[in-house]
Amino acid sequence: MNIKKINLALIILFNFIYCTKDLSNVTYTSLPVLSSLFNQRMLLIFKGTYATDNTLDFTEINDNAIYRDQEGTGGDPAFDTTGLPALSNLPIFMDIGELRIASKYQPLGLEALESVRDSARFWDFIAPERQVYCSVPYTLFTNTCENTGGLVKFAEFMTSRGAQYPSNDPTAELRGSSGTQYYHAGVYLRSFITGFAIESGIQKTNTRFDNRLVVGSNIVPRNSYKPGASDIDKQNLTPFMYPVFYTVGAGHADMTINPGYEPYILEMRINIKENLMVHSWVNFTGLVQTMVGFSDWRFNHAGEVDMGGGLLLRPRIIYPETSSKLTITGGTTNLKYYYAIYRDGETDFKNYLPLIASPVRGSNVSIKYIHAGTYRLRCLQDANPIDGYPETFIRETLFEVPQTPKQSVSVDLTCP
Repeated sequence: MNIKKINLALIILFNFIYCTKDLSNVTYTSLPVLSSLFNQRMLLIFKGTYATDNTLDFTEINDNAIYRDQEGTGGDPAFDTTGLPALSNLPIFMDIGELRIASKYQPLGLEALESVRDSARFWDFIAPERQVYCSVPYTLFTNTCENTGGLVKFAEFMTSRGAQYPSNDPTAELRGSSGTQYYHAGVYLRSFITGFAIESGIQKTNTRFDNRLVVGSNIVPRNSYKPGASDIDKQNLTPFMYPVFYTVGAGHADMTINPGYEPYILEMRINIKENLMVHSWVNFTGLVQTMVGFSDWRFNHAGEVDMGGGLLLRPRIIYPETSSKLTITGGTTNLKYYYAIYRDGETDFKNYLPLIASPVRGSNVSIKYIHAGTYRLRCLQDANPIDGYPETFIRETLFEVPQTPKQSVSVDLTCP
């Protein structure tokens, strides 16, 4: 056996031995996340969850089983799930290029940016530092994930805590102004690899991540366009994954950075953790590949090459010192139901994540940060099909958060 084959065998063995998201041996900082705000005005928090608060553990999602798309007639080609791990044991590797926001409103979206100069004028490059997250080690040798704390950051990214992303305050030189309204945000994913991909009965082991061979498949190319997109479509559209893009919608009111010196949190959130799903497709050599991608709750995937559009980005600005706390009562524990909170003026409940969300964990659900205003609280269910995204509406109520900060607000809504 030559050296290359030995190294590959070691990588595969290492991945499967440590194929877990239990990071009990990892040392977390004893300092609260907000302590970082003592030294800088803005704290950028990056979350890979549908829920802002009380996020489900991997083992609590779908009984720790990865969701499966419909297969057979009208669905994906037949799956080969030999060796499919539990959700909590699925290796995940993320290479994040950068995070951006924009104060210049562009009604036509990114398709209107025709040059590098247009892009530079449009974006505020608040977090240009590449970050590498991994759920498990992927080599015995030194690597970017290990060197940048990517194991711990991945664990935080998949919780309500969120991972702190290196950033700079975009309004640092404008603190005497009347405030800055931001209209867009983007997350640039260079690669996203899930550690399960079967092709003709063989697990794929030739995918490169951080210049190392890993088990699995890079799902960014498969998730860049919606199912059925034509070659002409692709020439005129910005890929969904580069960046995952957000534009302020009707009724949105949480993307203004105020003047002054009050510290704030910019939270950027993508629905990854709750939305991993098994798919299959016929690749370019005519072979069926079974892989773990993202849920097709938004655009149905029926075996097409492309399966994108299921990831959504929702940013919000939080001022901890002037926010209030919310308690939601009336719930009965059922982890396929969610409380979802929107500004009262919001009208699109499909193409945007909720401003705030939590699984229904019982009769008292606590929400950490909420600002003054009128809100719509909805009880949502994941049903028909069960695909990880709770878009089925059950009931709702309106409630108010007063202008006076640091209040404890309570609202009651039966759910389920």
